[in-house]
Amino acid sequence: MASPIWYNATKLLLVSPLRENPFHKRPSLSIWELMCKKVGLITFISSVILCAPLLADLNLKNLSLKGAEEIALEYNKSLLIAREGTTQAQERKSQAVSRWLPAIGYRAEFRDIEKKELFFNVFSSVFDFSHQGYSSILQLSQPIFSTDLLFGLKSKNLEAQVTSYEQANTKNELLLAVRDRYYEVLLYEKALVIERENIDYLSYALQQEQGRLDAGNATPFEVNQSKVAVANAISTYYATLKKLKNARNAFILTLGIDPLLEPEIYLEEHSMPIDSIPVLSVKLQELNDVYDYRSDTFPTTLDFSRHIESLERARKLTLFTASEVQEYLDLALSLRPDLLARKLQVGVADQNVNTKLGTYLPKISGYVRYSYNDVDLGTRPFFKQEYDLSAGVVLSWNLFDSMLREHEVREARSMRSSSRISYDKEWQRIEVEIRNGLYQLEEAMLTYLSSTQAVFVAEQAREQAKDKLHFGRIAPLEYRDSVNQLAQARNQQNQASFDLLAAYYQVRYATGVDAK
Repeated sequence: MASPIWYNATKLLLVSPLRENPFHKRPSLSIWELMCKKVGLITFISSVILCAPLLADLNLKNLSLKGAEEIALEYNKSLLIAREGTTQAQERKSQAVSRWLPAIGYRAEFRDIEKKELFFNVFSSVFDFSHQGYSSILQLSQPIFSTDLLFGLKSKNLEAQVTSYEQANTKNELLLAVRDRYYEVLLYEKALVIERENIDYLSYALQQEQGRLDAGNATPFEVNQSKVAVANAISTYYATLKKLKNARNAFILTLGIDPLLEPEIYLEEHSMPIDSIPVLSVKLQELNDVYDYRSDTFPTTLDFSRHIESLERARKLTLFTASEVQEYLDLALSLRPDLLARKLQVGVADQNVNTKLGTYLPKISGYVRYSYNDVDLGTRPFFKQEYDLSAGVVLSWNLFDSMLREHEVREARSMRSSSRISYDKEWQRIEVEIRNGLYQLEEAMLTYLSSTQAVFVAEQAREQAKDKLHFGRIAPLEYRDSVNQLAQARNQQNQASFDLLAAYYQVRYATGVDAK
């Protein structure tokens, strides 16, 4: 079929270069333009060189969802920061352990005085006058009893576990984001194919209308309407292309790899893998039996009437029983990392209360000292000193501090109560999140089945409209309506498939089954 004149003319203007005038000399490039071209070439070569090692390590040509998850778990910056936070918490725990272990220190002092000073030899009971004093102490100290160290160690141990759960929560959120971004890219790739096919359908109608105009059976007004329909479809195509580009950029940002690698990403999957997920397959079959959806046959008017009459049943969860909902809640109670972190934070607050109560008790430590003249300055210079061994126990006890400790204990108890309330609040939020997620999952299943049936009907209607248009039995406007309805139905099915997968992975995220 011949292409429209306006289309060929536009293509000629956009693609064909202007013919050069042989009598007009082309101006030579300036030094600045030459430098810009060289810099651009160097930048391009550098980017290729920098990306070459990354391309060798990453398989982006046929990227599966599992492969994307593995890349994100290795390169995502938020997860890497969370891992470093876990390492820091483990080191703080080790520091708390080290505070219980012996410490060995050496201290030497030399003092020069303008006037002679009286020095006392501790071990020989001799007094000397001298301008200079010396001291050398090698000491081993060991805590014997300290509530600060005892409860501090327990608190740091709990804080390390809290940080590990926070890392698991970051992983849980990352997996959800990767799955959403992955299938969002697939969503717009499929939408782009739909818009391209829609342009082809409308272009066919335009060619038919142009032929009727040439034969004198149509008016320019009808042809212009077809041109507007094609132009609108092209605009929609470019809008979808922009959304696809944004989705790919968000996807590569979630993966955590170099944005220069974005053009190298090609998804392995070309359709939404709903049937490959056992839970969805079983529930869709149950829903199909309940609502009598028949996507493989042409539905009757009675079928649609049944769907309308059964809308009231959609207000309640029909696919998930109370026991199934409770199973999801039990999973979240035992696996959801942020909830487990809040639970441990209650334990941290409890240890903080014990630490404050422990300030009422004394602190006991022991030491072994190998020194010259004990802790006092002597008159013998270094390398001529005689060392003596001594040992002792130190007890320190704060007997009264004007009610300071009482107020600290009250504050710690209030913080513990606040932690318990925060835990209850988090659990209620997660419970509502799971219930909403299950309802959204069921709603997505209903929309998916309905949209699948709508696509089947729309495809039948478009084929019938195409045949009638070919024989001139309907106007091009009616054909365009059928084409637009088909595109709308396919986009709705595409979106419903994405929403169904997103709802499924949202429920998995809410229960925390992937955070282990």
